[in-house]
Amino acid sequence: MRLFLLLFLCWGWIGNVWAADASYPESLKGSSSTQPVKFATTTITPWGISEPGQAPSGLLVSVMDSLQSTTGIAANNQMMPYPRVIYSLFSGAVDLAVLFDSPESRQSALRVGHIVDTRILIIALADRPAISSMKDLAGQNVGHMRGSKYGPVFDEDDVIRRIPVNSMYQGIAMLLRNRLYAMAGTDQAVYWAMEKMQVDPARLTVLLDFKGASGSLYMSKHSPHKDLLPVYAEALEQLHQNGSLSEIFDRNYQWSRQQDRILPDTAQQ
Repeated sequence: MRLFLLLFLCWGWIGNVWAADASYPESLKGSSSTQPVKFATTTITPWGISEPGQAPSGLLVSVMDSLQSTTGIAANNQMMPYPRVIYSLFSGAVDLAVLFDSPESRQSALRVGHIVDTRILIIALADRPAISSMKDLAGQNVGHMRGSKYGPVFDEDDVIRRIPVNSMYQGIAMLLRNRLYAMAGTDQAVYWAMEKMQVDPARLTVLLDFKGASGSLYMSKHSPHKDLLPVYAEALEQLHQNGSLSEIFDRNYQWSRQQDRILPDTAQQ
């Protein structure tokens, strides 16, 4: 009788394990950890927006939401300044984050897959004369997001007067008031701010357009979820193929075209 009772209890325990496994997302089975995956998202507008009393929003928040829906993997998204995002990922405090591609990123974290390419726009009032290079802005006040890096075309230029601003809102407002001659920013940030500020596109022009940084999803080398890296890589590929990522990042371009905005067709390197 005791042997029968012991077998019965063991069978019940095994059944509970099978039931728990069957209710778990297929993509998580075999994971080394059952804890939710920790994302980190920068609070730089429009990539991530965190305001009191409101749910997080922004381009990368939409990407993380799409990844969670596609994989079915439970996840928490923490909003923080970009330098803290980098530190948290490299130290293992979070599992996944979108970083700008760089030798440091590739060396200190595991690259999961490509997210987005950026272009750098130099915008000015519509009546400014056309230019062919940064040299044509010699001596002019050119705004840029404080702490941002836009690549050697902008960062290594030594003839302009760089004016740091705290937001793209502030930069465009200063531009419209003639307090700046031009404003630099990523395409997503420029058009997002123009739409939110309801700036008539006819008031501004693109003086220069050149390749900016690319961003990728990275996983911490210290993450207990490293076995899920191929799952996220596959999910990213699906989001690229079904157009979800394009829809997220091209939304502001679509607005700009609806406003009869003429976008640059070629890039000046």
